[in-house]
Amino acid sequence: MMIPGLTSKVKALYSKILNQSDYHNLIEASSITEIVAYLKNNTHYNEVLVGTDIANLHRRDVEILIRKSILSDFYHLYFYLPVKVQKLFKLIERRYEIENIKFIFRSLHSGHLEYISKERLFPVNHKTISEETFMAIKNFDDALNTFKNSIYSGVITSAYDNYRKTKKLQYLLNAIDFWYFSSLESEFKKTPEFSSNLRDLFFKQVDLINIQWIYRARILFKLSTSEVLNLLLPITFKLSKSEIENLSTSEDLNDFIKKVSSTFYGEYFKNINQNIFSYIIERLCNRILLKEAKQLISETQNGLTVMSGYLFLREYEYKDLITLIEAKRYKIPNDRFNAFLLLIEE
Repeated sequence: MMIPGLTSKVKALYSKILNQSDYHNLIEASSITEIVAYLKNNTHYNEVLVGTDIANLHRRDVEILIRKSILSDFYHLYFYLPVKVQKLFKLIERRYEIENIKFIFRSLHSGHLEYISKERLFPVNHKTISEETFMAIKNFDDALNTFKNSIYSGVITSAYDNYRKTKKLQYLLNAIDFWYFSSLESEFKKTPEFSSNLRDLFFKQVDLINIQWIYRARILFKLSTSEVLNLLLPITFKLSKSEIENLSTSEDLNDFIKKVSSTFYGEYFKNINQNIFSYIIERLCNRILLKEAKQLISETQNGLTVMSGYLFLREYEYKDLITLIEAKRYKIPNDRFNAFLLLIEE
Protein backbone atom coordinates (compact mmCIF):
# COMPACT_ATOMS: atom_id res chain seq x y z
CA MET A 1 0.00 0.00 0.00
CA MET A 2 1.43 3.34 -1.07
CA ILE A 3 1.49 5.69 1.93
CA PRO A 4 4.47 8.01 1.27
CA GLY A 5 3.95 10.00 4.47
CA LEU A 6 4.06 6.81 6.54
CA THR A 7 7.25 5.63 4.83
CA SER A 8 8.96 8.95 5.53
CA LYS A 9 7.83 8.93 9.17
CA VAL A 10 9.07 5.39 9.78
CA LYS A 11 12.40 6.11 8.10
CA ALA A 12 12.81 9.17 10.35
CA LEU A 13 12.09 7.07 13.46
CA TYR A 14 14.39 4.31 12.25
CA SER A 15 17.27 6.79 11.87
CA LYS A 16 17.13 7.33 15.64
CA ILE A 17 17.40 3.68 16.61
CA LEU A 18 20.48 2.77 18.66
CA ASN A 19 23.61 2.38 16.51
CA GLN A 20 26.72 0.27 17.00
CA SER A 21 28.55 3.08 18.81
CA ASP A 22 25.63 3.34 21.25
CA TYR A 23 25.80 -0.40 21.88
CA HIS A 24 29.55 -0.25 22.52
CA ASN A 25 29.10 2.55 25.07
CA LEU A 26 26.18 0.80 26.77
CA ILE A 27 28.12 -2.46 27.05
CA GLU A 28 31.00 -0.60 28.67
CA ALA A 29 28.71 1.07 31.24
CA SER A 30 29.42 -0.15 34.76
CA SER A 31 25.90 0.05 36.19
CA ILE A 32 22.20 0.40 35.40
CA THR A 33 22.43 4.08 36.36
CA GLU A 34 25.19 4.62 33.80
CA ILE A 35 23.12 2.88 31.13
CA VAL A 36 20.13 5.11 31.83
CA ALA A 37 22.32 8.21 31.97
CA TYR A 38 23.75 7.37 28.55
CA LEU A 39 20.27 6.79 27.10
CA LYS A 40 19.09 10.09 28.57
CA ASN A 41 22.03 12.17 27.35
CA ASN A 42 22.85 10.60 23.99
CA THR A 43 19.85 8.86 22.43
CA HIS A 44 16.21 9.29 21.43
CA TYR A 45 15.22 8.02 24.90
CA ASN A 46 15.87 11.55 26.15
CA GLU A 47 12.23 12.28 25.31
CA VAL A 48 10.93 9.93 28.02
CA LEU A 49 13.81 10.34 30.48
CA VAL A 50 14.06 14.13 30.55
CA GLY A 51 13.28 15.44 34.03
CA THR A 52 13.67 11.96 35.54
CA ASP A 53 15.83 11.36 38.60
CA ILE A 54 17.73 8.40 37.18
CA ALA A 55 19.55 7.69 40.44
CA ASN A 56 16.30 6.48 42.01
CA LEU A 57 14.99 4.39 39.12
CA HIS A 58 14.47 0.68 39.65
CA ARG A 59 14.72 -1.96 36.94
CA ARG A 60 10.95 -2.08 36.37
CA ASP A 61 10.81 1.74 36.18
CA VAL A 62 13.36 1.72 33.37
CA GLU A 63 11.50 -1.05 31.55
CA ILE A 64 8.27 0.93 31.65
CA LEU A 65 9.96 4.12 30.42
CA ILE A 66 11.42 2.22 27.46
CA ARG A 67 7.97 0.84 26.70
CA LYS A 68 6.59 4.37 26.94
CA SER A 69 9.04 5.41 24.24
CA ILE A 70 7.79 2.62 21.96
CA LEU A 71 4.18 3.61 22.64
CA SER A 72 5.05 7.18 21.65
CA ASP A 73 6.21 5.87 18.27
CA PHE A 74 3.00 3.86 17.94
CA TYR A 75 0.95 6.97 18.68
CA HIS A 76 2.66 8.99 15.96
CA LEU A 77 2.39 6.23 13.35
CA TYR A 78 -1.28 5.58 14.10
CA PHE A 79 -2.46 8.80 12.45
CA TYR A 80 -0.74 7.98 9.15
CA LEU A 81 -2.76 4.78 8.75
CA PRO A 82 -5.94 4.29 6.71
CA VAL A 83 -9.00 4.02 8.94
CA LYS A 84 -9.51 0.32 8.23
CA VAL A 85 -5.92 -0.42 9.30
CA GLN A 86 -6.15 1.63 12.50
CA LYS A 87 -8.32 -1.04 14.11
CA LEU A 88 -5.64 -3.65 13.43
CA PHE A 89 -2.98 -1.32 14.79
CA LYS A 90 -4.95 -0.82 18.01
CA LEU A 91 -5.09 -4.60 18.40
CA ILE A 92 -1.33 -4.90 17.90
CA GLU A 93 -0.83 -2.24 20.57
CA ARG A 94 -3.19 -4.14 22.89
CA ARG A 95 -0.30 -6.52 23.50
CA TYR A 96 0.83 -4.12 26.23
CA GLU A 97 -2.54 -4.23 27.97
CA ILE A 98 -2.38 -8.01 27.81
CA GLU A 99 1.08 -7.87 29.40
CA ASN A 100 -0.50 -5.87 32.25
CA ILE A 101 -3.18 -8.53 32.69
CA LYS A 102 -0.53 -11.26 32.76
CA PHE A 103 1.49 -9.21 35.25
CA ILE A 104 -1.56 -9.08 37.54
CA PHE A 105 -2.06 -12.84 37.26
CA ARG A 106 1.62 -13.55 37.95
CA SER A 107 1.49 -11.34 41.05
CA LEU A 108 -1.66 -13.08 42.33
CA HIS A 109 -0.25 -16.55 41.58
CA SER A 110 3.00 -15.81 43.43
CA GLY A 111 1.18 -14.16 46.34
CA HIS A 112 3.04 -10.87 45.89
CA LEU A 113 0.19 -8.36 45.92
CA GLU A 114 2.69 -5.63 46.81
CA TYR A 115 3.93 -5.78 43.20
CA ILE A 116 0.63 -4.44 41.90
CA SER A 117 0.90 -0.66 41.51
CA LYS A 118 0.28 1.92 38.79
CA GLU A 119 4.00 2.50 38.46
CA ARG A 120 4.56 -1.13 37.48
CA LEU A 121 1.97 -1.18 34.68
CA PHE A 122 2.98 -0.70 31.07
CA PRO A 123 1.53 2.44 29.44
CA VAL A 124 -1.23 1.82 26.86
CA ASN A 125 -2.51 4.38 24.35
CA HIS A 126 -5.89 2.83 23.55
CA LYS A 127 -6.69 1.08 26.82
CA THR A 128 -9.85 -0.89 27.48
CA ILE A 129 -9.11 -1.30 31.22
CA SER A 130 -8.15 1.68 33.35
CA GLU A 131 -5.23 1.71 35.77
CA GLU A 132 -7.67 2.35 38.61
CA THR A 133 -9.53 -0.84 37.69
CA PHE A 134 -6.30 -2.84 37.80
CA MET A 135 -5.47 -1.32 41.21
CA ALA A 136 -8.75 -2.56 42.66
CA ILE A 137 -7.75 -6.20 42.09
CA LYS A 138 -6.67 -7.92 45.32
CA ASN A 139 -7.37 -11.58 44.50
CA PHE A 140 -8.48 -13.88 41.68
CA ASP A 141 -12.18 -13.27 42.40
CA ASP A 142 -11.59 -9.54 41.94
CA ALA A 143 -9.77 -10.26 38.69
CA LEU A 144 -12.60 -12.40 37.33
CA ASN A 145 -15.19 -9.77 38.26
CA THR A 146 -13.08 -7.08 36.63
CA PHE A 147 -12.48 -8.93 33.38
CA LYS A 148 -16.02 -10.28 32.99
CA ASN A 149 -17.07 -6.85 31.71
CA SER A 150 -14.12 -6.58 29.33
CA ILE A 151 -13.27 -7.86 25.85
CA TYR A 152 -11.23 -10.58 27.58
CA SER A 153 -14.21 -12.03 29.47
CA GLY A 154 -14.71 -15.29 27.60
CA VAL A 155 -11.11 -16.41 27.37
CA ILE A 156 -10.19 -15.53 30.96
CA THR A 157 -13.28 -17.15 32.50
CA SER A 158 -12.74 -20.48 30.72
CA ALA A 159 -8.96 -20.46 31.17
CA TYR A 160 -9.28 -19.72 34.89
CA ASP A 161 -11.33 -22.89 35.38
CA ASN A 162 -8.36 -24.86 34.02
CA TYR A 163 -5.92 -22.91 36.19
CA ARG A 164 -8.01 -23.52 39.30
CA LYS A 165 -7.89 -27.28 38.70
CA THR A 166 -4.21 -27.55 37.78
CA LYS A 167 -2.64 -24.49 39.49
CA LYS A 168 -0.48 -24.21 36.35
CA LEU A 169 -0.27 -20.51 35.54
CA GLN A 170 1.07 -21.10 32.03
CA TYR A 171 -2.28 -22.54 30.91
CA LEU A 172 -3.94 -19.27 31.85
CA LEU A 173 -1.28 -17.07 30.24
CA ASN A 174 -1.20 -19.14 27.05
CA ALA A 175 -4.97 -18.91 26.70
CA ILE A 176 -4.74 -15.11 26.72
CA ASP A 177 -1.97 -15.25 24.12
CA PHE A 178 -4.12 -17.54 21.99
CA TRP A 179 -6.99 -15.05 22.17
CA TYR A 180 -4.61 -12.29 21.08
CA PHE A 181 -3.14 -14.11 18.07
CA SER A 182 -6.56 -15.44 17.04
CA SER A 183 -7.94 -11.89 17.14
CA LEU A 184 -4.99 -10.73 15.03
CA GLU A 185 -5.67 -13.45 12.48
CA SER A 186 -9.27 -12.25 12.18
CA GLU A 187 -8.19 -8.63 11.67
CA PHE A 188 -5.49 -9.58 9.16
CA LYS A 189 -8.16 -11.16 7.00
CA LYS A 190 -9.98 -7.82 6.89
CA THR A 191 -6.84 -6.03 5.66
CA PRO A 192 -5.30 -8.42 3.10
CA GLU A 193 -2.78 -5.79 1.99
CA PHE A 194 -1.05 -6.47 5.33
CA SER A 195 -1.04 -10.23 4.98
CA SER A 196 2.19 -10.57 3.04
CA ASN A 197 4.40 -8.88 5.62
CA LEU A 198 3.23 -8.14 9.15
CA ARG A 199 0.95 -11.17 9.27
CA ASP A 200 3.80 -13.45 8.25
CA LEU A 201 6.06 -12.02 10.95
CA PHE A 202 3.45 -12.39 13.67
CA PHE A 203 2.63 -15.99 12.86
CA LYS A 204 6.22 -17.06 12.35
CA GLN A 205 6.62 -15.64 15.84
CA VAL A 206 3.91 -18.05 17.05
CA ASP A 207 5.73 -20.98 15.44
CA LEU A 208 8.97 -19.99 17.15
CA ILE A 209 7.26 -19.46 20.52
CA ASN A 210 5.95 -23.02 20.26
CA ILE A 211 9.38 -24.38 19.33
CA GLN A 212 10.82 -22.77 22.46
CA TRP A 213 8.03 -24.08 24.64
CA ILE A 214 8.45 -27.61 23.29
CA TYR A 215 12.16 -27.47 24.09
CA ARG A 216 11.58 -26.24 27.64
CA ALA A 217 8.64 -28.49 28.43
CA ARG A 218 9.89 -31.69 26.80
CA ILE A 219 13.69 -31.49 27.06
CA LEU A 220 14.23 -29.45 30.23
CA PHE A 221 11.15 -30.38 32.29
CA LYS A 222 10.59 -33.88 30.87
CA LEU A 223 6.83 -33.45 30.42
CA SER A 224 4.85 -36.05 28.52
CA THR A 225 3.91 -35.43 24.88
CA SER A 226 0.29 -34.75 25.80
CA GLU A 227 1.31 -32.30 28.53
CA VAL A 228 3.59 -30.47 26.09
CA LEU A 229 0.88 -30.17 23.44
CA ASN A 230 -1.55 -28.77 26.01
CA LEU A 231 0.90 -25.95 26.78
CA LEU A 232 1.29 -24.77 23.19
CA LEU A 233 -0.51 -22.06 21.26
CA PRO A 234 -2.93 -24.00 18.99
CA ILE A 235 -1.93 -22.00 15.92
CA THR A 236 0.44 -23.16 13.17
CA PHE A 237 1.93 -21.28 10.24
CA LYS A 238 5.08 -22.72 8.65
CA LEU A 239 5.08 -25.63 11.09
CA SER A 240 2.56 -28.36 10.37
CA LYS A 241 0.51 -29.98 13.10
CA SER A 242 2.36 -33.26 12.51
CA GLU A 243 5.74 -31.49 12.90
CA ILE A 244 4.58 -29.98 16.19
CA GLU A 245 3.51 -33.41 17.42
CA ASN A 246 6.78 -34.96 16.24
CA LEU A 247 8.85 -32.34 18.07
CA SER A 248 6.83 -33.02 21.20
CA THR A 249 7.98 -36.65 21.19
CA SER A 250 11.71 -35.73 21.22
CA GLU A 251 13.68 -38.04 23.48
CA ASP A 252 16.60 -35.70 24.16
CA LEU A 253 18.27 -32.50 22.92
CA ASN A 254 20.01 -34.24 20.03
CA ASP A 255 16.70 -35.72 18.87
CA PHE A 256 14.97 -32.34 19.24
CA ILE A 257 17.58 -30.49 17.17
CA LYS A 258 17.50 -33.22 14.52
CA LYS A 259 13.72 -32.90 14.23
CA VAL A 260 13.56 -29.11 14.26
CA SER A 261 16.34 -29.02 11.64
CA SER A 262 14.02 -30.74 9.17
CA THR A 263 11.33 -28.04 9.47
CA PHE A 264 10.91 -24.71 7.66
CA TYR A 265 13.19 -23.09 10.27
CA GLY A 266 15.74 -25.90 10.15
CA GLU A 267 18.69 -24.05 8.62
CA TYR A 268 18.98 -21.88 11.74
CA PHE A 269 19.28 -24.88 14.07
CA LYS A 270 21.98 -26.82 12.26
CA ASN A 271 25.54 -26.98 13.62
CA ILE A 272 24.41 -25.58 16.98
CA ASN A 273 26.59 -25.94 20.07
CA GLN A 274 24.38 -28.13 22.26
CA ASN A 275 26.28 -27.15 25.41
CA ILE A 276 24.89 -23.61 25.27
CA PHE A 277 21.60 -24.33 23.48
CA SER A 278 19.43 -23.46 26.48
CA TYR A 279 21.06 -20.00 26.59
CA ILE A 280 20.76 -19.20 22.90
CA ILE A 281 17.46 -20.68 21.71
CA GLU A 282 15.46 -17.52 22.42
CA ARG A 283 18.05 -15.32 20.73
CA LEU A 284 18.19 -17.75 17.81
CA CYS A 285 14.44 -17.52 17.29
CA ASN A 286 14.47 -13.73 17.61
CA ARG A 287 17.24 -13.50 15.01
CA ILE A 288 15.11 -15.42 12.51
CA LEU A 289 12.43 -12.72 12.79
CA LEU A 290 15.01 -9.93 12.93
CA LYS A 291 16.45 -10.95 9.56
CA GLU A 292 13.02 -10.66 7.96
CA ALA A 293 12.20 -7.41 9.73
CA LYS A 294 15.36 -5.80 8.36
CA GLN A 295 14.38 -6.87 4.86
CA LEU A 296 10.97 -5.25 5.26
CA ILE A 297 12.33 -1.95 6.49
CA SER A 298 14.56 -1.67 3.42
CA GLU A 299 11.40 -1.44 1.28
CA THR A 300 11.04 2.02 -0.30
CA GLN A 301 7.54 1.92 -1.78
CA ASN A 302 5.13 0.21 0.60
CA GLY A 303 4.60 2.23 3.79
CA LEU A 304 2.86 -0.60 5.63
CA THR A 305 5.71 -2.99 4.85
CA VAL A 306 8.29 -0.50 6.17
CA MET A 307 6.25 0.01 9.33
CA SER A 308 5.94 -3.76 9.84
CA GLY A 309 9.70 -4.16 9.89
CA TYR A 310 10.17 -1.17 12.17
CA LEU A 311 7.71 -2.45 14.80
CA PHE A 312 9.77 -5.61 15.22
CA LEU A 313 13.12 -3.83 15.19
CA ARG A 314 11.90 -1.44 17.87
CA GLU A 315 10.80 -4.39 20.02
CA TYR A 316 14.23 -5.97 19.65
CA GLU A 317 15.91 -2.76 20.74
CA TYR A 318 13.76 -3.00 23.87
CA LYS A 319 14.82 -6.63 24.41
CA ASP A 320 18.49 -5.65 24.04
CA LEU A 321 18.20 -2.90 26.62
CA ILE A 322 16.55 -5.27 29.10
CA THR A 323 19.38 -7.77 28.49
CA LEU A 324 21.94 -5.04 29.17
CA ILE A 325 20.17 -3.93 32.33
CA GLU A 326 19.89 -7.49 33.67
CA ALA A 327 23.56 -8.14 32.87
CA LYS A 328 24.67 -5.07 34.82
CA ARG A 329 22.26 -5.91 37.64
CA TYR A 330 23.86 -9.32 38.13
CA LYS A 331 27.40 -8.14 37.27
CA ILE A 332 27.80 -10.51 34.33
CA PRO A 333 31.09 -9.92 32.45
CA ASN A 334 30.76 -8.17 29.10
CA ASP A 335 32.21 -11.06 27.11
CA ARG A 336 29.52 -13.36 28.49
CA PHE A 337 26.42 -11.37 27.60
CA ASN A 338 27.12 -9.18 24.57
CA ALA A 339 26.72 -12.17 22.25
CA PHE A 340 23.08 -12.33 23.33
CA LEU A 341 22.28 -8.84 22.05
CA LEU A 342 20.18 -8.89 18.90
CA LEU A 343 20.99 -5.66 17.09
CA ILE A 344 24.73 -5.60 17.68
CA GLU A 345 26.73 -6.57 14.62
CA GLU A 346 28.70 -9.81 14.89
